[in-house]
Amino acid sequence: MAKVTVKIQVNSNSKKLYVCGNTSNLGEWDPKKAVLVEDGVVSKQFEVGSIVEFKVLAGKAWTKVEKGQYGEELCNHSFVATKGLVVTVDAYNFAK
Repeated sequence: MAKVTVKIQVNSNSKKLYVCGNTSNLGEWDPKKAVLVEDGVVSKQFEVGSIVEFKVLAGKAWTKVEKGQYGEELCNHSFVATKGLVVTVDAYNFAK
């Protein structure tokens, strides 16, 4: 199956961020295997049409997971991998 490169752009005031998700190249939900966000971007290849889910972490642990404006739990970010896709996420609050 064909692969496409998808960019996940993370806007945040945190210094070191990671993306952890349901695919092998995003750590398969293991925060120890989460991918470092470099210069605000993670760029990975996925199979065309695959459904990708992920969360943003402020460290390699679920205790550092992204939260909503009022500290509430957030649903997973998700997308269907297509050519040229750029997914933008604003992540400003994290578990403490």
